[in-house]
Amino acid sequence: MFDVSRSSTVSVVSKAKNSKGTGFFIGEQHVATCFHVVAKVSAEGNNLKWVVHPDIEVILPSGESIGATCVTIPTNQDSSPLMQDFAILHLKQKPTKAIRVLELAPVAISPSVGEEIVFSGFPLATPGMVTHRGMVSGYDDQKNILFLQAAINKGNSGGAVLNAAGAVIGIVSMREGGISKGLEELSEHIVKSSTQGGVLLMGVDPLKATRDIIQTLDTYISTGIGYALSSKFLREYIARNPDVMK
Repeated sequence: MFDVSRSSTVSVVSKAKNSKGTGFFIGEQHVATCFHVVAKVSAEGNNLKWVVHPDIEVILPSGESIGATCVTIPTNQDSSPLMQDFAILHLKQKPTKAIRVLELAPVAISPSVGEEIVFSGFPLATPGMVTHRGMVSGYDDQKNILFLQAAINKGNSGGAVLNAAGAVIGIVSMREGGISKGLEELSEHIVKSSTQGGVLLMGVDPLKATRDIIQTLDTYISTGIGYALSSKFLREYIARNPDVMK
């Protein structure tokens, strides 16, 4: 299962937007990932706004880098890519070396608490792919969100969660942990205050130093609990929109 995970996993990056995440092959020229990996999502009141990154690159296990286009664009008629946080990328050319394509688990397969899972990805500043073993530690009432006991960090988003049969049961979406709401509000206040100038103390900008500390905490605090959205959303979207796989 480890080899299956590693040979199908790719890095998804946008240098222009300083974005980095993970993805996996679901077709010869198609990669699945999280929508928030390939787009900037923001909230304006009760509405969510998004802009897809203009320079999406998919880096294969072989090191080959191929440009890609997001073909699952949210619409008023079908906002599921945004709301269920998945994306399909179409590679602009076929890989020159063989890749492994993963199968999405049938809807009938329901994960159970204690079930062992494996996933690979490119978290934080690791210079290469890492693979972790974990387990399903719970789920919501509809089993739309899987709770994972595993080491999930920023950069793991978009990774395939594989069951013992090597089928994709979920897509890593987020982790539990990070900074508190109070620290997040303090960080936003610092950004606004910095536009009005600052005062150096012994050559150090205290506002910037405080914000750097908050950002470091937000990056590295982790409780060892992560979340994956069920792969059924991706499967159902493809069934409704088969042209995305052409």
